[in-house]
Amino acid sequence: MNHQKNRIDMGRGKAAQDAMRQRYQEAPRTSKATLRASAKLVKNTLLEGRIGRFTFTCDEPPARGGDDAGPSPLEFFLIGAAF
Repeated sequence: MNHQKNRIDMGRGKAAQDAMRQRYQEAPRTSKATLRASAKLVKNTLLEGRIGRFTFTCDEPPARGGDDAGPSPLEFFLIGAAF
């Protein structure tokens, strides 16, 4: 199985973000933005997510099979709705 096709080229992603930022600065009223997020399973229920330059970790409590190493996905969802 070729896993290389599923890899994210961070350099290319940064170039795309920079280009998007430049287009927005030139014409803020007519510009559109596209965001990309990715997540990977690290261990059991421990997930690592990325969006832009930020990395997030989430996990489930022990009662749900996790190690409680971070907020649960539902907790992330709720705080996102609160913002």
